[in-house]
Parts: sequence; structure tokens; C-alpha cells
Amino acid sequence: MNRGKINQFWIFTLFAVLLSNCKEAPQFYSNVLRSDVFVQVYDQERFDFLWVFDNSGSMKPRRDFVRDNMQTFLDTLNSRKAIDFQMAVVTTDMFSHNGDLVQGAGGIEVVKSAESANPVADFASIVNNVIDSPTSFWEQGLESAYQGILKHKAKFSREGVPLIIIFLTDEEDYSCSDDCFGVEPENNPNWTAWPTDRYINYFANLKKSEESNVHVFNIVGLENSPCDVASSGGRYIEVLDGVTEKLDGLGVSGSICNSELGDSYQNIAQIISDRGVLFPLSSTAADTGINVFVDQVHIPFSDDNYIFDQENNSIIFTGAIPKKGSLIEVTYSQLTE
Repeated sequence: MNRGKINQFWIFTLFAVLLSNCKEAPQFYSNVLRSDVFVQVYDQERFDFLWVFDNSGSMKPRRDFVRDNMQTFLDTLNSRKAIDFQMAVVTTDMFSHNGDLVQGAGGIEVVKSAESANPVADFASIVNNVIDSPTSFWEQGLESAYQGILKHKAKFSREGVPLIIIFLTDEEDYSCSDDCFGVEPENNPNWTAWPTDRYINYFANLKKSEESNVHVFNIVGLENSPCDVASSGGRYIEVLDGVTEKLDGLGVSGSICNSELGDSYQNIAQIISDRGVLFPLSSTAADTGINVFVDQVHIPFSDDNYIFDQENNSIIFTGAIPKKGSLIEVTYSQLTE
């Protein structure tokens, strides 16, 4: 959450609770008053998405999973705040598609929540046209994203709106700069890869002039995956790590394995949804006596303002999101044992 977090606490008096005929020491609330202070750096409710789908035949069941579960994805995305989104799709096949946006029914290239009567159906019509091709064996997801943004950014990426790039593939990235021909790249000693710095620097600087960011998410083969994958997505992970380090972004890499695909997919939506509204506390808090201040103004406790999520030990704003740059202070009694 790129929060500047300052932990302060004042110790007044410790007290012990002694109960007779008790076999276990119970939890008790101490009067150690803690104060966690956050700087709000992210209050957007608008997001643009570029999905990069591996269009090889073996990936169709996973593409279909993303398509068939888009409503659940959107429900999670909107669970904290109503999201205004745009979505476009490119494939990993540079030879056949060259980073061009995939078209759906009626030639639609971008699904816009503000305009579409049925965003799920519109997205499905685009995904249905992500099909196998003679050159799909040479996956170039990073270059496809690069070219898709370079050529078509104005169609799907709005000024000042964070851009989320999501890669879905069970192969390594083979983005090629030279000698890009012959058999599949993993068995081809002649081709030359683009360095990952090409994509790290491009993605990291893309939205800087707009005072916004690019965030990268991967659903790829991971090391020690519980399933067989064609190859691990090391270059995708390297780019995600590089962009995240430069921008302190949201990105995370999830597993492409069928048993973990659902969690990987929904985790993306949950992370985006929580951004700017969920603030984890540094110590375990009692569920009473919590006070929240935004720029030194006390926010009354109400389900319409914020809740305390005991399971995640976090404050979650359910009403107005604190504006960017706001100081959020949470005072609470620490729950001890």
C-alpha cells in the first residue's frame, strides 16, 4: 500500500487478569494504547486493464476459466468500492497479431464499464476470439504488451488512470529482438531475446507524466509448482519485480496450475479492491475502543464509515475513501495474552 507507516505507542499501566479454576491463561485487553499512522497514497476508483492471453490451444481451458468467472472477478473488484474500468486483450503471438487488440462481437475492442450494458458478455466475446494460430508456439507476452500499449494505448488506457497488465500463460516469455524464426525458441539456439529492462523501464515510466502507475500481475508457471507446466515464467516475474520495485506497485505472481488458478485470479481482484481502503494494524487490536482520524478529524464508528476486520486485523473504509495525501491515524488497545 506504499504507506508511510509510523508506529507510536504509550504505555500507561499493565494489569493482569487472574481467573481461578482456569486451565488456560485467557486473552485479555491491556491498556497499552497504540497508534498506527498511514499516509494515503492511493485512492483511485478507476482502473484500466490489459489482459495478455497465451493463445496456444493448450491454454484454452484456462482462458475459458477467466472468461467464465469474470462476474466473480468483478464482484470482488467492486466489494470495497465501485470500480470504473476498461479492459482490452492482446495475445502472446507477436507473429500473427503483433500486439493488436483482440476484437469481440461487433468489432468491440475495449470493454468499458461506463458504457457497456453487459461487460461480462462483452469480455467473453473478446476472449472467445483468442484462438490458436500457426505461430502461437512462440509466446512473446512481454513484447505483445509493449506493442499493444505503444500502438493502442489511447483506446484503452485513460489519462491519469492506473493501468493493470495481467499475463496468463504456462510458458516462459520468448520476446524476440533478432533471428526470430525457426522452431520453438526453447529448442532454437539462434534467436535473441529482448532484455527484460526494455519492459521494466517502459512500464515503470509509462504513466509517470500522468502521475499514475502501471501494475503488473502474472498467472504463470512458478518454481516448485504443484502441476506440470511447459516452463516457468521467470521473465514475467523478473519484470513484475522490477516494475514493483521502481513504483512500489501492486503486482503479484500467481500459479497457473488448475488447482490454484481460481485463487490466483481472485487474488488479483482482491488486491486491487483493497488498495486505499484497507489498512492493516501493526499489533493485534481489541475489537472495542478503536478510534480513526483522517487529517486529525475523528471519523465516527459506523458501518457506513469503516469497519474493523478482526480476521485481518485491519481497518477497512466502507464509505468515503480518504483522499490522496491524507494522514490516517488509528488508535486502539492492544490485545495481549
